[in-house]
Amino acid sequence: MPPPLQQHPALSNSPELMHGPGGRALFQGYRKDVLNNFQKETPRYNPMNPGRPQSSMLVDLEDPIQVHLLTETALTDSKEYEILSQEEVDDLKKQCQSLTQRINQTRANLAIQSKYRDAAISMTKLYSPSRSDTKRRSLLGNRHSGGENAKEAEVERQSSERRCEELASELFALEKRLMEPQRRLLQHTAGILQLTHRESKKKIPPQQRQPALNGIPGSPESMYTYSNSRNSYENGSGNDNYLEDSYGTIDGGLDTWSRSQNPPLGIPPRSPVREQTKELKQETDRLKEENGRLKEERDQLRQENMSLGSRVSSTEQEGSQRLQTIDETEQKLEELNTKLRDVVIEMNPMNNRRYSSPPYGLRNGTDRAVEPGDMIVSQLDYLERGLAKIQEDSEGQISEIARQAESKIEGANQQVREILAGMDPDYPALPTATGPSAMDEQVGYLQGALVDIQDQISRTTQMSNSSSAEKQKSEQVEAVLTGLWDIIQAGLADLAQRKQQRRRTRMEQGMEDDVEMSDTEDYDPNETYSLQAFSAKVQWLYAQATTLKEHKGVLKRQIKQQRELNNKSDAEKDLEIQMKNDEIVATKNMLGEAVSETNEIKEQLTKAIQDLESAQTMKATDEAANSKATQKQLEASSRKLEESAATITEFEANAQDLEGRLRMAEEGIDTLTRKLSDASAAQDAAEKALEEKQKDLKSKEDEMEQINMMFIETKTELTFAKAELDGAYGSRAERAAAAAALTSNVELARLKERVKQLETELSSTLKEFEDMTKETINQEKEKLELENRLDNALGSRSDLEIEAKNLRDRLDKELGESRERVSKLQEELDREKLKVQPGQTAAKPGAGASMLSEQFRATMREERRKAQEEIRKEISERRKLEEELRILRKQVGPGKSPLSPR
Repeated sequence: MPPPLQQHPALSNSPELMHGPGGRALFQGYRKDVLNNFQKETPRYNPMNPGRPQSSMLVDLEDPIQVHLLTETALTDSKEYEILSQEEVDDLKKQCQSLTQRINQTRANLAIQSKYRDAAISMTKLYSPSRSDTKRRSLLGNRHSGGENAKEAEVERQSSERRCEELASELFALEKRLMEPQRRLLQHTAGILQLTHRESKKKIPPQQRQPALNGIPGSPESMYTYSNSRNSYENGSGNDNYLEDSYGTIDGGLDTWSRSQNPPLGIPPRSPVREQTKELKQETDRLKEENGRLKEERDQLRQENMSLGSRVSSTEQEGSQRLQTIDETEQKLEELNTKLRDVVIEMNPMNNRRYSSPPYGLRNGTDRAVEPGDMIVSQLDYLERGLAKIQEDSEGQISEIARQAESKIEGANQQVREILAGMDPDYPALPTATGPSAMDEQVGYLQGALVDIQDQISRTTQMSNSSSAEKQKSEQVEAVLTGLWDIIQAGLADLAQRKQQRRRTRMEQGMEDDVEMSDTEDYDPNETYSLQAFSAKVQWLYAQATTLKEHKGVLKRQIKQQRELNNKSDAEKDLEIQMKNDEIVATKNMLGEAVSETNEIKEQLTKAIQDLESAQTMKATDEAANSKATQKQLEASSRKLEESAATITEFEANAQDLEGRLRMAEEGIDTLTRKLSDASAAQDAAEKALEEKQKDLKSKEDEMEQINMMFIETKTELTFAKAELDGAYGSRAERAAAAAALTSNVELARLKERVKQLETELSSTLKEFEDMTKETINQEKEKLELENRLDNALGSRSDLEIEAKNLRDRLDKELGESRERVSKLQEELDREKLKVQPGQTAAKPGAGASMLSEQFRATMREERRKAQEEIRKEISERRKLEEELRILRKQVGPGKSPLSPR
């Protein structure tokens, strides 16, 4: 009987218990248990009671008076408790077992749904508007996507909370239902113990007994000498094994009873033949009744066989459906591996253009080169190798990009330093640091140089406006800026040439154009130098350097996360495979033991039938003059043995069918487990792609904000330049201002086109982000469905195990009855062989032979009784081991499934 389920402490004193608490209150009550993973309270421990430490600290079991008072109280309280039959007790235990399994499954689902609820609340907080988000929005940024995402997150949170409340209500109802059968079982146990409680073996003479005061003995010597008023079993003989002694063994019980009774001698019959005829007639009637009962049992077995056939057909249909699911999973894995190969080739076309193709299974209609499920392991291995290759190539590309960016920035810094050293010989030298911080120092040096150049430009402009004597310096500054402009244009031309060469290589290999290869910067090699163009170009270089730095940090974090995820998934996968292999080995061992025991029993029955046939032949040769009634009796007995053997064969066939169904159910569970792991991997990939899309979206928004700031700064500088030129040069300045306005209009048009292009890219990125979010939600729902199917499969597996156990018990019962019949028939054959014929009385006295035959029969009965006792002990030990194994499986089983989301 399972341990009684305690009521939840959060609901024991609730005023809503009479009317049924609401779902929200129930979930809040279970919240603490969900966080503790529904761990049980630590049992009590009392070191004063070493024999039974799980007792209260206020109880001393060594005190006989206290134990006597507790015993009398328990006997009085359990006097009116209901006593059940064995069938009712078994039904209540099965009901408790089923409810306990459902409670464990519901607890696991509640823990998972609570995690989903916490994640949905976090997403709702993430999408809620805040001051920092409003400050970071661009002038042209999206205004409606945040509100839609917030609404979707709120809907998801509400659905998760509703699901948690439903599961909490269901768990409360199941625990409430479990209390009633547990209460009845406990009352039945207490009632049985009260009924069978006996007085102490120690007898005290009446003259030495002390009078009881108010029904309580006066001293410990008189304890346990009083009986109770509820028909307590009082065994005056002092025999503790009175229940066992009241039932005899199967073979020797009747003989023992007949010897112990010592019946008086009766009046001898007038004729021995008449007495034999009467006995044979009674035996014939008994055999007829037994034959009718066997026919009824045969009809019942036929009906059970038909029902088992229908179940087998339904199991075969389920197996075909599972095979189809396995085939579909293999096809999906092939498609994923094909796409993965394309991604590997795209990442490094020069080195990976001869990358191996994924394994394929030939499918030609009904003819198949491989069976379903044979290619899953190879497909998963190919997928793992492809992911490792992608990770390796991405790390190489990241390091290559970082080295190229660092070398370019270092070259630009060298050229800028040479230019600035011509104007200021004491200008600081380039940083010489190496390692991860070298990139940061180079970018910082470039930023400082750009600030110095801008200061020099502003000072040069002021000096050119103040006096004509300083025009020579302005020309020098102009020459410096023109040189910088030429250097920047040469670097951009080199970069464009490299991109064009890489694009041609990809086109020759038949691959699609990459977004990173396209010229999205609108580079113009023939662009003339101007102050505005130079300022815009310098700001663009600064933005590119900052973006490269951010990309480098992001890629490092992605590589670290991917390594951690790969290590974690490999460890969990190995542990799950090891657990499944242990379960399969244990099941195979159990099946092998059952088959070997069945074969041994079959051999024993065959040997008994052979002995019976040999005895029949000996009796036919030695006693040809026996009556026809005896021959008919032996023939009927042999027919009954044959029918028993056929019944046993049918039971063996049914047991084999159940074993096949159990194996198919285990294969289905393994298939569902593999599908669940595949769905988890697909979900991880989708989440990873979703994170990448979010990062791309953020980078696009930052780029939009930078372009907007550049646009505003350009307009401001243009306005300042127009005002200064108008005040300094008059009509000639008006013409120059017109020319500058024309140039600025061209740049403004170009910037507007760039803004439009970025807006389209941003909208497409948002759309892809929404699609990925929907796909992630769908995959999560599919994962929940697979978990539910796996729970159902585990439930059906437990039902099949219970059914197999019932059939095994029936088979053992039938074998026991068959052994009893064989032993009785063997005794009858021995009596018939050793019986003295009427005509042979005078010729052969036979006193010594009858004595020897009696001793021989007694010896044979004793040997058979010992053998049957040994067989019963072996069967009971095997059942105990099976029960312990089943309990261990239940403890490891549905509550700790690896198919739930973690």
